[in-house]
Amino acid sequence: MLFVNKAFFTSWDFKRVQRHISQMLSSSQITGHIIAAALRDPIEIIALVKEVIHADGSILLMNGDTPKGQAVQSAQEAGCRALFHGSLQEGPYLLNGRSQMDIPSLLQFSSGTTGKPKVIRRSWNHVEREIAHYNEALQSDSAEQPIVLVPVSHSFGLITGVLSALERGAVPIVITDKNPKFAAHLIQTTPTSIVYAVPYLFHILQSITKNSISFHKVVSSGAPLTGALFEKMKNCTQHVYQQYGCSELGCIAIGSDPASHADVGTPLKHLMVEAEGSEKEPGEIVVTMDECTVHTHDAGWKNAEGRLQLAGRMDDLINVTGLKVIPYEVEQVLFGVDGVEEAVVYKTRHKVWGEAVKAMVVASSHSITPEMLKQRCMERLPNYKVPSTIVVVQEIPKTAAGKISRKLLSEQY
Repeated sequence: MLFVNKAFFTSWDFKRVQRHISQMLSSSQITGHIIAAALRDPIEIIALVKEVIHADGSILLMNGDTPKGQAVQSAQEAGCRALFHGSLQEGPYLLNGRSQMDIPSLLQFSSGTTGKPKVIRRSWNHVEREIAHYNEALQSDSAEQPIVLVPVSHSFGLITGVLSALERGAVPIVITDKNPKFAAHLIQTTPTSIVYAVPYLFHILQSITKNSISFHKVVSSGAPLTGALFEKMKNCTQHVYQQYGCSELGCIAIGSDPASHADVGTPLKHLMVEAEGSEKEPGEIVVTMDECTVHTHDAGWKNAEGRLQLAGRMDDLINVTGLKVIPYEVEQVLFGVDGVEEAVVYKTRHKVWGEAVKAMVVASSHSITPEMLKQRCMERLPNYKVPSTIVVVQEIPKTAAGKISRKLLSEQY
């Protein structure tokens, strides 16, 4: 059915785990209730999801590294009936939550990058539709083997990486080994793989292999590939896919062989996506499914072929004396400097202009200085887009999910 690292697990293995779950929680404790899970083992996560679906229940998935106290508090606030934390072997923690879910659903927390995380609910029927349309857009078959480098407690890993693969008869490999050399070796020895990862992990794989790694197909999500990494991935991969989604709807768009780092492909057929903007003035991406309309707070536009182009968060746009600056545009100039490994551009307060452009850069060479980077920007950008401050650091702060939050950087740096 699937691998975890090098260990193979059959459908009987999953049924055995499901039976163990049913011995700990009766159907009446699951049906119509929310079961919370902050588990580390992918097999336990997937088996629990299957058991909850079978019993017409709902599940709240949390990152497996969530501390127990925080997991209990979050589960109680969400009205959960029980919580599995760490491992199924520890048994469920029965809670006082009595929330009744009229529609069995998958629940997850939003990323929290634009405010306090909130619980997002998606019915299992909506998840099934996503899987069907996702597989239609991906156009893969059972011979191609997904290698999933992201947690299955997240929709990207669980739904598009694992459940979609199982639906089309493929045998996914979920990697939990933290050594990137293990993943690199597995990728090199799996000739027809589809590697699911966020840009940061692709950057790590490129770094440890000194850009010698080659891929069959890659699916990148979580954030657009940076310009420099995008070019590297094109040169070492037969097909690059960029995927875009949100907590409320799952995958929104996916596209192979994107024309640029901003190109995230064509919207899935069950969604209506509006992005009434242009490259110079991107507008908010608004998505409708049936009667549900989601304002994503992401900025973008559609090109002539109807492919969605992503410019970043609406809140990330920087207003310099009334002129809009798209962070990605400035970041591409910085990535054009040899030795720049990571770069992020974000807004900072300015007592005259209101907002100004600031950049944080990770470089592989001590010869790369803020002055040199600023000069490069001045040669390639209008004055108002040139960062007023550039800081060279050893590491750019990231969220617990491994993402860069420009909002948090603006507030803290």
